[in-house]
Amino acid sequence: MGWLAKAWSDERLDEVAADTYRLTLSRLISAALVAVIMVFALGPAIATGWLLSLYIGEGLALLVTRRFKDGRTGTPRERAWFAWASIPINISWTTLAILLWLHGEDLMKIAAVAIWCGQVIYTQNFRHQSAALLLLNGLTPMASLLIFPFFFMPDASAAAQTARWGLVLLVGTTLNVMIQNRAAARRMDELTRGLREEREKALEAARAKSTFIAVTSHELRTPMNGLLGMAHALQRSTLDPVQREQIALMIKSGDSLMQLLNDVLDLSRVETGKVELAPIDMSLQDLVGEVVDAWRDAAVFKNLSLSVDYAPDLPPGVHADPLRIRQVVTNLVSNAIKFTVDGGVRLEVAARPANGGDQRVSITVADTGPGVPADAMERVFDSFTQADQTISREHGGAGLGLSIARALARQMGGDLVLVPSGRGACFVFTFAAPACAAPVAAPEEVGANGDALGPLQVLMAEDNAINQLVVRTMLEPLGVALTVVENGQEALEAMAERRFHCVLMDINMPVMDGITALEAIRDGRTGNPAMPVIALTASAMTGDRERFLGLGFDDHLGKPVKPVDLITAIAKAVNPEPPNAGRRAA
Repeated sequence: MGWLAKAWSDERLDEVAADTYRLTLSRLISAALVAVIMVFALGPAIATGWLLSLYIGEGLALLVTRRFKDGRTGTPRERAWFAWASIPINISWTTLAILLWLHGEDLMKIAAVAIWCGQVIYTQNFRHQSAALLLLNGLTPMASLLIFPFFFMPDASAAAQTARWGLVLLVGTTLNVMIQNRAAARRMDELTRGLREEREKALEAARAKSTFIAVTSHELRTPMNGLLGMAHALQRSTLDPVQREQIALMIKSGDSLMQLLNDVLDLSRVETGKVELAPIDMSLQDLVGEVVDAWRDAAVFKNLSLSVDYAPDLPPGVHADPLRIRQVVTNLVSNAIKFTVDGGVRLEVAARPANGGDQRVSITVADTGPGVPADAMERVFDSFTQADQTISREHGGAGLGLSIARALARQMGGDLVLVPSGRGACFVFTFAAPACAAPVAAPEEVGANGDALGPLQVLMAEDNAINQLVVRTMLEPLGVALTVVENGQEALEAMAERRFHCVLMDINMPVMDGITALEAIRDGRTGNPAMPVIALTASAMTGDRERFLGLGFDDHLGKPVKPVDLITAIAKAVNPEPPNAGRRAA
C-alpha cells in the first residue's frame, strides 16, 4: 500500500478538498432538485431514502473538508480521510443510476447514463487531483457505463449494439482526456513550481542585496564620520588660505561620497518599493525658493542667471512630502547649473485641478546648456547611465539622480519627463497633492554656536576611538565637559556616580548595546528616567530615525555627523521648547 501513502502526501489534494468544501451548498441544492424529480420516477420512498443517504455522505465529507478551508495545508492522514469520504457520495449517485437502469423503461436508462456521465464530468473538474482520488471517483461510473449496457440490456438489435459500443467509445475518450488532463496538470505544476522557485531565489537575492546595502552603509558611515569630523575640526582651527582650501576640498569630496552612498540606498529602496512618503502641509513657493537660494551662489560663480516664476493661481499650500520634492527639484537644478556654461536656468511652478480634488503640480526646470540628444532622452533616466560617457569624466556623477527622481515622482502620482526644447534641456516634474491652507511657519532652529550649549556635562557611550575623538573635537572647544565610556553598561555606571545633562548613545556596542541601556535609563535605574538621550549611530537608513524615537530616544543623529547638527540636537534636548515629544518617561 506504499502507493497510497505516496498519494496521501500529494499537496494537490488540499486544493481539491478546499474546492469540494466550497461547492458543498451547490451540490446539496442539486441533489434536492434531483430527488424531487425522482419522486415521479421511482416513488417518494426511494427518492427520500436516496437523498438521505447522499446527505449523510455529504455530511461526512463536510466534516473532513472543512479542515482545508482558507488554504490550510492538510496532513497525509487528513488527505486520506478526504479521499475515503468521497466514496459514499459516489456510491449514492451510482446507486441512483442503477435504480433508474433497472426500472425497466428505456427512457430511464438514458437518465442513468446521464448520471454516470455527470459523475465522470465532475471528476474531470479536478484535474490536479492524485491518481488515487481519480480512481476512487471515476471507477464506479465508468465501470457502470460498460457493465450495464452489455450485461443488463437484453436487446441485441443493431441500434442496441451501436449504443453499447458508443458508450465504450465514450469511456475510452474519457480515459484519454483524463490522461491528457493529468499530463497538462503535471506540466503546469512543474511550471508553477519552477516559477515559485525562481520567485524565492529573486526574493532571497533582494534580501541579500538589502542586507548588503544596510551593512555597507553602516560600515562606511563609521570611518566617514572620522574623516569628515576631523576635517570639520581642522576647518575651525587656524589655517592659511591654501590649507583652508585643501580642507574645504576634503569636506566637499566626503560630502560627495556620502551623497553617492545615499543615492545607492535610495535606488535600493525605490527598486524594492520601500520608499515611504511623509506628506505634510507645505508651501511650494517656500520650498522651491529655498532650493533656488541654495544654488544661487553656484549660478553666480558661473555667471548664470537663476530665476523662478510662480503661476498666479498657485494654491497657498499643498499636502505633500517636502523632503522628496526637494530632493527631485534639487537634483534638476544642480544638473542644470552643472551642465550650463552660459545663459541661465529658469524654473516655472504651476498647478491645475485634477481628479478627486487634488492639484496637479508641475515644476519645470529649463536651462540653456548643450541639451540631451534625441536618442538619449529616455536613456538618461536609466540607473548608472548618462547621455554621454564623457560627461562622467568631465562633470562627475554616477548617473543615479534622474533615475531616483523619476521613481520618486511616479510614487507621488506624477512623473518626470524630458520634453523637447529649442535650446538646452527642459525637465518637467509633476506630482499630485491635495491643496490646503498656507502652512504655519515653523519656529527657527537653534543656532550652532557655543552660547547654545554652555558648560554642560555630556556623557558619550561609543566604542570606536575615532568617533570618540571626533565628538570631543566638536564639543570641548565650546566648553562642554565630555565623559566618554566604551559601552552601555559603563554608561549606566557613570550615570549612577554623577549627574549629566545629556547622553550621546551609540547603538551597536559590546557588553551592553544602546537600546538595552536606554531601557534601563527609562526604568529609572540610574536616577532621572527623563534624561535626554540622543542616538548617535551609523544606522541611518529610512525608518531608523522613527524607530529610535519610538523606542524612547530624544533625537537621532546618523553618522557622519556634522558639528551644526550635533550642537543643535544637544541644545534642543537639554532645553526643549516645546517639550520634546520623543522623550518617554517610565
